[in-house]
Amino acid sequence: MENLETMIQKGQKPYYRPDLERLLNNLGVTAGDTLILHTSLKSFGYLIGGAAMLIDTVLNCIGPEGTLVMPSQSVNNMNPKFWQYPPVPQDWHDDIRETMLPYDPQRTPVDDALGAVVAYFYRYPNVHRSAHPLYSFCAYGRDAEKIVENHPLDYGLGTGSPLQKLYDAGAKILMLGTTFETNTSLHLAEYFANRPDIEESAPVLVDGKKQWVSFKNVDLDIFDDFLDVQKEFFQKYADQIKQCSLPNGEAYCFSMRDCVDFAKAYYQVKG
Repeated sequence: MENLETMIQKGQKPYYRPDLERLLNNLGVTAGDTLILHTSLKSFGYLIGGAAMLIDTVLNCIGPEGTLVMPSQSVNNMNPKFWQYPPVPQDWHDDIRETMLPYDPQRTPVDDALGAVVAYFYRYPNVHRSAHPLYSFCAYGRDAEKIVENHPLDYGLGTGSPLQKLYDAGAKILMLGTTFETNTSLHLAEYFANRPDIEESAPVLVDGKKQWVSFKNVDLDIFDDFLDVQKEFFQKYADQIKQCSLPNGEAYCFSMRDCVDFAKAYYQVKG
């Protein structure tokens, strides 16, 4: 979120709760919705109340019958031999593995790149977080427990994952100031693209003790072509995507199922 001085210099007014309520209404967010949310506070300029107000407003909009989900990944907990952004010297690996804390849904912080809103949300009262040490999701609402329970270690963003459950539930993707570079749902489509298997590992708690566990995944793209998918998806589904402007960005709401099905076909054609 921009600081107040910067906002004033730009001649912008603060973004207030009634503004956000109107935005969500215009985006088609309604009571009972299941949402997977991606958001950037910077896109609002100066949002009065910040992350806390944003989450409270969204939850109030979907009501007690709705469910709000956010990715809460902690990929920094991955075995350092798999680190790529950037890779680290091999002679660091043993010390990193030795000192790295095991994954704990209640204590392990989300990756900084996910932003301030999920950093607030995963600690929100009665939020449930899944048990995957790298690819967890946190959820609040009617179906929260069902969505995050039994998160498989193998193929943690694929079949059986919270993403698949959201797809099956007819969830909407709500992007407030973000692009498809944050659209985690695209990873679900990648599991249908004949990508090669890879091995990953991370530390977890087993009977109260730290233990390294290994699991399978597919070789996922990290945003390499997600903006290309966005461009083509928005062109094809233009009449089914709700879009509104923000002070420093755009907001969108659309069907997760439409998005994932489109991306599946896209990746199968691209090979």
